[in-house]
Amino acid sequence: MDSPRGYLKLAWVIFLHLHLGTQLHAVDITSKMTRICLFFFLLCNFSYYRPGTAELDWWQTSVIYQIYPRSFKDSDGDGVGDLKGITSMLDHFADIHVQAIWLSPIYESPMADFGYDISNFTAIDPIFGTMEDFDEMIEAMHERGIRLIMDFIPNHSSDQHEWFLESRQNRTNDYANYYMWYDPNPECVDEGNEPEECPPNNWVSVFSGSAWEWEPMREQFYLHQFLKEQPDLNFRNQTVYQEMADAMEFWLKKGVDGFRVDAIKHLYEVEDVYQDEAPNPDYEPREGEQQAQYDSLYHNLTTDFEEIHIVLRKFRQELLDPYSQDGRYRFMVTEAYSDIDILIRYYGTDDEPEADFPYNFELIPLNAEILSGTQIHEMVDLWLQSVPEGRWPNFVLGNHDNSRIASRIGVEYLRAMNVMLLTLPGTPTTYYGEEIGMENIWVSYNDTQDPYAKNNPCCWEEYTRDPERSPMQWTPDPPSAGFSETNETWLPVNENYQEGINVEDQKPERDPSSTMALYKLLAEERQKHKAIQQGTNRYGIVDE
Repeated sequence: MDSPRGYLKLAWVIFLHLHLGTQLHAVDITSKMTRICLFFFLLCNFSYYRPGTAELDWWQTSVIYQIYPRSFKDSDGDGVGDLKGITSMLDHFADIHVQAIWLSPIYESPMADFGYDISNFTAIDPIFGTMEDFDEMIEAMHERGIRLIMDFIPNHSSDQHEWFLESRQNRTNDYANYYMWYDPNPECVDEGNEPEECPPNNWVSVFSGSAWEWEPMREQFYLHQFLKEQPDLNFRNQTVYQEMADAMEFWLKKGVDGFRVDAIKHLYEVEDVYQDEAPNPDYEPREGEQQAQYDSLYHNLTTDFEEIHIVLRKFRQELLDPYSQDGRYRFMVTEAYSDIDILIRYYGTDDEPEADFPYNFELIPLNAEILSGTQIHEMVDLWLQSVPEGRWPNFVLGNHDNSRIASRIGVEYLRAMNVMLLTLPGTPTTYYGEEIGMENIWVSYNDTQDPYAKNNPCCWEEYTRDPERSPMQWTPDPPSAGFSETNETWLPVNENYQEGINVEDQKPERDPSSTMALYKLLAEERQKHKAIQQGTNRYGIVDE
């Protein structure tokens, strides 16, 4: 039974963790952020519990932990993480009381965007292992009570997918309408320009440059809202929808417990594509910029169309709900960086539910420059006030596309940020390594892996996502912190792995004041107590 006495005890334990930890890591315990988060914790949990609330499902009671598979654990010494490596480390999740894993893409892929360019939606890429390795991994997860959420990418495939290889051949074969093919802009051609110089419009790729690529065999352009190696699928073709539904069902039959639906806002575009998107008057070009940038335009013609919700409802009604009848609920979360009034529509309605929640990125912009109790209050409250009645909130502080917490906000605030994340109402999502306080690495342009950065040599450090994707730090042992037996890992290991930033050194039995020890305490208490998970919320600011 939750009680005020129990929460005073828990709050005091957390305070001692913060105090002892700050002594060890030279952080000022009188910092405003630490006091704000502690007070925020007390307010949330005294005011949030409502007796008699219905039992919660697994996706509501557990932390969701994101694994970026290339960087988690390498079992075969090639410098890239793999499925056997993940399986070998599953006891770590039991130790820190995590019961749900979101796994970034492991599908067959040429790796132009490290797995988000898929050449076979129902196969495992050999760099990660085999289907047998996958089966062993998910069986081991379920034996430990861990649920698996797969990344699912319906917006596009790889240009090496058999569908695209056939589709690009001509305009009449069975795959001709699987992708977004359009003729050159007629006005441009009429002005005497070559067809390949006349894309349908001015649309810009998320990764910069034109969103159109000329295909000489068809003498048409295809749309790619991301890399040119990631052609957009045509969801107005019902056969394409069925292909993707079949892929989702394949993994449901394998026992997958849910999906994170990637880049969902890009699924549809305006039907008449011969229209330009309006320029963004607030956009300021960067010095040396050579390509058009995504933020330079408004995207009212290429994002957030109503048809997206029809697809999500069908995923729910035709796949997730039927597979939930066996007593294991099948979960869906959507990913879109959109305004909050658009995001909350992904919940659907009571009669036609869609996602269990859309990922909430309101806290992602938080950094050292804007950090304050007032700023956090505004970010948290905006989401909680916007969530429809009866729907479940969630909070995210980091992921594979954004700088790590310790680097973005500050090492001195890392513990306070974990306290906040794991005691806010709803479901928290943790990026791998945040439980031990991993920090960004630095990668030179010549060694850069991220295509987003490579596309923008003028300002690659602003665009690169490599720094937050470095290998997981398991031990203080060379050559690669227990991630791999080789020192030639796909990205460098952060050199601070020998300075206590690793799992082995932070185990509670070795260092009860460590960042991981506090994380484990928070995750365990969060699982136990409804007061941390659900109800209403009030705020207070400690400024003395």
